[in-house]
Amino acid sequence: MHSGALGRTAFALSALTLVPSLARAQNAAAAVTSAAISAADLRARLYLIAADSLRGRLAGSAGDSVATAYIAQEFTRLGLEPAGENGGYFQTVHFRARGGGEPAVPARNVIGILRGSDPMLRNEYVVISAHNDHVGVARHAVDHDSLRVTNFAAAMRKRGTSDVASRAWAAHALDSLRALRPPRPDSIFNGADDDGSGTVSLLEIAEAMSAAPQEPRRSILFISHTAEEEGLLGSAWFTDHPTVPIDSLVTELDMDMVGRGSPADVEHGGPAYLELIGTRRLSTELGDVAERVDATEAVPFKFNYAFDAPGDKEQYYCRADHYSYARYGIPSINFSRGDHPDYHEVTDEPQYIDYDAMARVATYVRDLAVSLANLDHRVVVDKPKQKDPHAECVQ
Repeated sequence: MHSGALGRTAFALSALTLVPSLARAQNAAAAVTSAAISAADLRARLYLIAADSLRGRLAGSAGDSVATAYIAQEFTRLGLEPAGENGGYFQTVHFRARGGGEPAVPARNVIGILRGSDPMLRNEYVVISAHNDHVGVARHAVDHDSLRVTNFAAAMRKRGTSDVASRAWAAHALDSLRALRPPRPDSIFNGADDDGSGTVSLLEIAEAMSAAPQEPRRSILFISHTAEEEGLLGSAWFTDHPTVPIDSLVTELDMDMVGRGSPADVEHGGPAYLELIGTRRLSTELGDVAERVDATEAVPFKFNYAFDAPGDKEQYYCRADHYSYARYGIPSINFSRGDHPDYHEVTDEPQYIDYDAMARVATYVRDLAVSLANLDHRVVVDKPKQKDPHAECVQ
């Protein structure tokens, strides 16, 4: 095993051994959040959103209904204006469930507004979003640690570690874990990072902005989309059936998977790593403002724009909720700390999240939203718009 592989694998092994006690998880869930965006508050919220009891938050399931009820409860507590249907926070999203027909439990967007202070601008909106759903429960349980080790070893091989070295690391890692704890059968896709991280970041931003001494000039529309995992259905439903005029949406900031990003998770990852997608697709000014605000943060991010490139094979521009807004000509950005070996696995759990980095992302998105809401003008759209919002997306 060469020295570079040793460094990476040691980091990965340390990440694999993180396990919360049941008492710690319960204490976190019982914590009361504060007005400041903090790692502790994000952790407390995420242990609720990504709990086993929510059974993977499949859109249209009882578990996701619990999650959306919690989000609406928080919107109520924070004094956000209801902006859903019938004077409430919810907007029901209609689609055919995987088994055919409408979901047994209504799938719901959750929408609330922090009303702006400027009488001339308060009916324009900067949208902050995330998605509340995930992919449910696996048909068969697997051993949690074995799966995690296997997936991290596969990621190491993709980055150049030899097959022999990765197998040796995997054997050592699993032996070390077995010395700590017995096998744990696991079948629940908790979705802590995807997109529990974005959901709790949205709530933290809403709490911080609600407690601020001065509202932004424009209004902030907070929306928790459902059914992203079914094909961006919740965000598409909202933009096709908006509860505020579609032309009043100035820009949209979407957070999806903002809780990881370590070197073990993402090549070139680290505390300052942040992927931005869609930034200058419609508005050069939006990208300029995003970079200008970042430069004022206590620790600026190092933006990765690679996945925004036209024709990129991952097609991320077409695979996140920001696109539902961009197709209507609304300048939008998707923020992510990147893919990782626990993506869409039962191992995407709260104990593997980097809460300090997530707090920095939430703080940055809050600051960017305020800056955009306080501009004297709407961000300028200087790039071609998609002619047909229902045409096939082009990366």
